[in-house]
Amino acid sequence: MKAMSKLWMAVVVGVAVMATAVPSWADPLMPDFPDVWSVGQKVAGQSTLGVFYDPSNKASPIYVDWIVVYWGNVGPGGKPVWGYYYQVENPQTAAHGSIQVFIVESTLFYDGGFFSRKDLDANFTDFSQTVKGHTATDYSNLAGEFEPSPGTIKNPDAFGFIPGGVRYDFRPSGETPIGTGHESTILYAYSFLPPIYGPAKAVDTPEIHSASRVEWRGMVPVPTPEPGTVVLLIFGTMGVGFLSRRYRRK
Repeated sequence: MKAMSKLWMAVVVGVAVMATAVPSWADPLMPDFPDVWSVGQKVAGQSTLGVFYDPSNKASPIYVDWIVVYWGNVGPGGKPVWGYYYQVENPQTAAHGSIQVFIVESTLFYDGGFFSRKDLDANFTDFSQTVKGHTATDYSNLAGEFEPSPGTIKNPDAFGFIPGGVRYDFRPSGETPIGTGHESTILYAYSFLPPIYGPAKAVDTPEIHSASRVEWRGMVPVPTPEPGTVVLLIFGTMGVGFLSRRYRRK
């Protein structure tokens, strides 16, 4: 019985790991991550956050451009550090409100923040090193990415850690939210762990009980969790997909 239990767990973990890699099989914008990283190595992509909840049934997907960089042993105590850089893009054609909250659902970051009014498409500097901009010229797999019309770059007016991950707020009380045709500045978070694909979400209002709330969900690079957590992550993602389909049918 114990042997069967171990076999079943191995199968579940194997399926979970395979499922997290599925996007990379189908789309160069969700590429595989290397098993072994060299210092300064970068991987770029673009994630689609699909409509998860929309009572009006008018919303359309949004996009998150991202780059992951391995910086080497530059963390506290000489620990290895991976930099995760995100930019949220709200297409001009989207028939919905402005994005006020973006959350990357991982508790494995140790620090984060944002660069003021920086476009991920342009070169930027971190750890005294230059990171090439998020373009097909610098990363060949980005040739098919969706690129919205240039709009105003929005700074978040709040960043912080929450029980479920890291949160960036674009509130009307500070900068205006990310309206249609606009995008966020570069949002970053650091981890001691290399990337895997995990959940992220955005909402057009911080009021989770609002009847008119629009919520988007998708997969972005997040730090690699323990195998048991990966299993929960996959089943949670499967549940999100099931609920999303139910919402759309209703």
